[in-house]
Amino acid sequence: MPDAFPDLLSQPIDWWALAWPALLVALLRVGDVTVNVFKVTCVVAGRRLAASAFAALEGAIWLSAAGIVFADLSPWRAVGFVVGVAAGTWLGMGIVHHLRLGTVTVRVFAGAGDGRELAGHVIAERIRRAGYGATLFTGWGRSGEVHMVLSVMRRREAQVVCDLVRATDPKALVALDSDAAPGSMIAGYAGARV
Repeated sequence: MPDAFPDLLSQPIDWWALAWPALLVALLRVGDVTVNVFKVTCVVAGRRLAASAFAALEGAIWLSAAGIVFADLSPWRAVGFVVGVAAGTWLGMGIVHHLRLGTVTVRVFAGAGDGRELAGHVIAERIRRAGYGATLFTGWGRSGEVHMVLSVMRRREAQVVCDLVRATDPKALVALDSDAAPGSMIAGYAGARV
């Protein structure tokens, strides 16, 4: 009786035929997930037209990648799909961070005790003179009275304000609250880089 299944191990494996669709899927997913990060940044910033354009591009790229995977759902293509999502997220976040897109709220905390009763007032006034808005709050922390200065600006301008605060009060603490992502990122003392 002849063998119904040919000996698959005796046939040479065309590695390129297995690898190139997986690589293409990974690259397409890197592209659509990176575009997704830009879309989300635009959505948060309220830029409807740009967000819609990025959404259309993301959908077209995703459909191309999904079509390749669903044509032959092999483990190679599935891995390419997943790896592309991870790499696209990493790349998109890196690009957005590098371009300093979006807005941030700069929070400055300055101790107001021990002869520093005007620390927050001076910081707020210097920020205002530099052309940015600044709102001053008084509170009480572990070590006594504290001034908190809030200022909202484009992310690419935040370093100017951090440098200004450092020059004004090296003891002040600066925290950046990103409007493009939940939670906040502590930038550390006024000398921290954004």
